[in-house]
Amino acid sequence: MSNLLMRRPTLDALPPVPELPVGYSLRLFQAGDLESLAALMRSAFEDEVWTPEWVRETLTESPEVKAVYVIEYGGKIVATASARIVEDVFPGSGYLHWVAVAPEHRGKHLGAAISLAVLYEFARLGCKDAVLETQDSRLPAIKTYRSLGFVPEHTHESHPERWGKIAELLTAIGL
Repeated sequence: MSNLLMRRPTLDALPPVPELPVGYSLRLFQAGDLESLAALMRSAFEDEVWTPEWVRETLTESPEVKAVYVIEYGGKIVATASARIVEDVFPGSGYLHWVAVAPEHRGKHLGAAISLAVLYEFARLGCKDAVLETQDSRLPAIKTYRSLGFVPEHTHESHPERWGKIAELLTAIGL
């Protein structure tokens, strides 16, 4: 099944990055973070193989990735998102990529905070808008993306129906 695409049509008037709960700090990835970031990615995306080498190749040293933001708590990385530019696929757009929050830290708006940090990075880089890809099952993430101004973009004939089902599910579960 194809990924779903969402777009924030402008980077104007971004809301401020919300204050994080006590004990949490937002910063850019540092070289010594590989193990902690790999552990977070394994907990958030169980269907992927996240070794420190894979994190290095796909995130921290990929020429497409312009910045990797992390939220730290108690010396561990508990949330992340990356600012990716894929000019040949999304010209002029920033690509919000690999947004992850550790399961035990969800519900604290960390995903929204770290996503906004990336949106500000895109604005700094001169991007006109931002895109992301997601899956039907990521309902809390889709709710967060919608609250940040992302809207569905239909790139496949199945998307209108799938987005309709997602809207129904979000309403049914109070998201």
